[in-house]
Amino acid sequence: MFYNDLVKLRLSRFTGDPSHEYASLIGERRQLRIRHSHDYFELFLVNRGTAQHLVNGSVQRLKTGSVVFIRPDDSHSYDDMSEDFEIINVLIPSETVRALFDYLGEGFEPDRLLSCPLPPAAQAAQREHEAIVKELEQLILSRRIRRASSDSVFRITLLHIIVTCFPILPDKVKSEIPVWLRWLTLEMMKKEYFTEGLPAMARLVGKSEEHISRSCRKYLRKSPTELINDFRLEHAARSIASTNDKIVDISSDAGFESLSHFYHLFKKAYGISPLGFRRAAKDRPADELLFGALPMESRIPKGQAL
Repeated sequence: MFYNDLVKLRLSRFTGDPSHEYASLIGERRQLRIRHSHDYFELFLVNRGTAQHLVNGSVQRLKTGSVVFIRPDDSHSYDDMSEDFEIINVLIPSETVRALFDYLGEGFEPDRLLSCPLPPAAQAAQREHEAIVKELEQLILSRRIRRASSDSVFRITLLHIIVTCFPILPDKVKSEIPVWLRWLTLEMMKKEYFTEGLPAMARLVGKSEEHISRSCRKYLRKSPTELINDFRLEHAARSIASTNDKIVDISSDAGFESLSHFYHLFKKAYGISPLGFRRAAKDRPADELLFGALPMESRIPKGQAL
């Protein structure tokens, strides 16, 4: 099997196995690289690590706490995974999703989750992440000791996760991000562009800096400078944690012209100075420092191999 081949996964393959649980841990690289679609819905949570989510011809950047709602026709796989990358995967029958959305009614606007080009994605904070993991663990436990009511617990758990991660938004923030801005954001994650900064943004899309600024604030709730600095800071944080390079050199390499401004932004973002971050990185993995201390051990079972 080649990774570029599209595999169609069927729910019966998993639910027909007596070892199937409502949720499972998947971290096996070969399996995650297989491009596939389904005859069911899928909800996954990144339990730890980072990766690129290759989906529908585009890329979503994943990190610990990312929650993604996959529809049956979405074709996807994972690439550029960190060593500890792992997802918690929930398989959902299509009829269950239809029943939940029928219950929530048109006011929930299910089309915003079903009809958008890319699968809806949300970012859970540390506390939300831990709460979702605990809910899924309770779900697994209910299947094992209260089988008769476990399907009801499954629906309740799904309902809670979906409405928490994908709530109804006020009209003023419902506007869909333009394709050009989504593409530009992904391109600006590349070092060659975020180090150059605003001129790179204007050159890549052929639009004025004023137009880009208005669009970023409207759709991303950030200025272009804030967006660029986010990418620069993450790059710098990983360099600080994984190398012995001087902080001033790392700051410059990430695209910052002022060392004092870099220190200010870094401490604001991570709650610690660059030097403190480096000292802490000797005792804790860099991803823990970047995304918070998260549950490393889970009672959620490993997923079935493909």
